[in-house]
Amino acid sequence: MIGPDVVVVGGGIAGLSLASALARDGQSVVVLEASLAYVDRVRGESMVPWGVAEAKALGVLPTLLEAGARITETWVHYDAIVPTEMSIANPIPAAMMHPDSPGSVNLRHPEACAALAARALGDGVEIIRGVTDVRVVAGQHPEIAATMPDGESLQWRPRLVVGADGRNSTVRRQVGIQLERHEATHMVAGLLVDGLGEVKIEHDFLATSDDLFMASFRQKDGQVRVYLCPSVNNKDRFAGHNGLVEFLRSANFGCLPFGEQLSIAKPIGPLATYPGDDTWTPKPYVDGMVLVGDSAGYNSPIIGQGLSIALRDARMVRDALRAPDDLEAGLRAYGDGCAAFAKQPASCRRWPSTSVATGRPDAPSSSRCR
Repeated sequence: MIGPDVVVVGGGIAGLSLASALARDGQSVVVLEASLAYVDRVRGESMVPWGVAEAKALGVLPTLLEAGARITETWVHYDAIVPTEMSIANPIPAAMMHPDSPGSVNLRHPEACAALAARALGDGVEIIRGVTDVRVVAGQHPEIAATMPDGESLQWRPRLVVGADGRNSTVRRQVGIQLERHEATHMVAGLLVDGLGEVKIEHDFLATSDDLFMASFRQKDGQVRVYLCPSVNNKDRFAGHNGLVEFLRSANFGCLPFGEQLSIAKPIGPLATYPGDDTWTPKPYVDGMVLVGDSAGYNSPIIGQGLSIALRDARMVRDALRAPDDLEAGLRAYGDGCAAFAKQPASCRRWPSTSVATGRPDAPSSSRCR
């Protein structure tokens, strides 16, 4: 009945990174994951420089690089009103944004999860896949129960339960943690394309043209993840049977030196559209349980901080567990980081997505905690 020291519900990037770190610290850890295979969710694939530093602090950056992650030292912002040669001549030096980071890092989400799962197993973590009907009870001695793939039930009383089970977290719902939310100011549609091997793209890039914003990230050779961001009023632009054709047609920005090549690239993954909303909670924990990653609130995809926030969450919870006699203080410190963002004025929380989506740079700067 007692079970392992820590049970992590959710075997995504945040959950697996935390599980590995805790196992290396000597904790016994079990990860419960619902899926039997990792699928392309069209998000969670790029770490900004400060997130790369968090991956390094957690000890998982080498694992991601060995799995084929691409380091990008520079970004370029193309714009319809700026000559292309001027954009190329003035790249954004991503590598200088954080002293402990070589730049931003990109890796397709299923490949990242698979690599981190293998790493976790090597670190001594037990991973159980195909788990259903997870039930939790918070308290100083938390309880967790679930149904195994063979129909058998498990029941444990670990020291801590970690909810790393995504946007629709069952752990969050069962323990009664509510998320605050900013309505979407835009939509984000993403697609992985191939066939760009002969196109020289040595940078990640942002672009604006007419009513669309684009953010694109290099993956393996010849592969690029392309995101197009229409307004909420145009949320169905890339939906339906003609959605893929419209997406590729729309990707041919005139300001891009390779816009035509993008428009005829080969799709090799699903096309999905998400709302650009932003959620958070000022207190992502209760007695015996803590939330990390999207479970604790998800960042608007257009800002591109979500994966970095997930790794920061994992690192802070690991640090909290390194003080076994004062776990509550460590979790309070983690919660304080989330609360700091929640206390910011609404305009500060949403300005990055609003200015990017509308081309308005006239709002105050704001650091993104959660």
